Amino acid sequence: MTPADERILQLLGKWRASLDLHLRYAHLSDDEYWLVQPWPRHERPTKWVIGLARQRLEDLERIVQTRLAAGDTSLSEALELMSFLTNLVGAQHIERFVPTAEPEQERPITRLQPSRALDATVEMPAAAGPVTARKERAAAAAAAPAAAGEPAAGPAGEPATEDADVIRDAVRLLRWGRGWHELPEAIARMAGRPSKTRVRAILKSHRSSIEQEAATNKPAR
Repeated sequence: MTPADERILQLLGKWRASLDLHLRYAHLSDDEYWLVQPWPRHERPTKWVIGLARQRLEDLERIVQTRLAAGDTSLSEALELMSFLTNLVGAQHIERFVPTAEPEQERPITRLQPSRALDATVEMPAAAGPVTARKERAAAAAAAPAAAGEPAAGPAGEPATEDADVIRDAVRLLRWGRGWHELPEAIARMAGRPSKTRVRAILKSHRSSIEQEAATNKPAR
C-alpha cells in the first residue's frame, strides 16, 4: 500500500465518521445543531442529502478497495489529484455542502434539553401568530430611524424584534455555559438572525441587562 493509498483510506474514514455524526444531528433543533459543532457558515444539510452522501461514499470505498486488492495504485493518486484540482480550480463560494463534523470538537447537548423546554414554555405566547407578521414587524423595526450608535427600540422603549431575538439567544447561550466572546458568531449562524457585526453591536448595547438576566434563574447542570 502506497502513501497515497493510506491517505485516501484515512480521508474516506474521516468522511464516514463525519456523516455518522450528521445522521445523529439530524434530530436536533436548529439552535442545538448550530451549537453542537464549531461549524463554518453553511446551509444545514437535510437528512436526505446526508443519506445520499453516505451511499456515494460507500460506493467509492468499494471501488477503492477493489482496485487496491488488484494491486492498482493509480486510483488513489488520481483521487488526490482530483481533490487538489477541485479545490484549486473548480471550487466556488457556496454554502450548500456537508461540513466535516469531528468527534473531538463535539459539544455536549444533553444538558441543553431542560433549559430549552423552559424557554419554549416561556416564549410560546410571543411565538404565536403568523410568521409573516413577525417578519413584517422585524422589517418595520429595521427600517425605522434610530439614533446614531444606538439600537432601534420597540413600543414603550423595549428593544426591537431583531434586538429582542438576539438578547434572548444571548441569555440562553450564557446560561448554557458559552463564553461572551463566542456569542456573536454562534448567534449569527442561527436561522433568521442578523450578521455577526450587527449581533455584536446589539450585544454591546445590552450587555449589562443580558448578563444580569442570564445570572438569574440559571439552570443547574
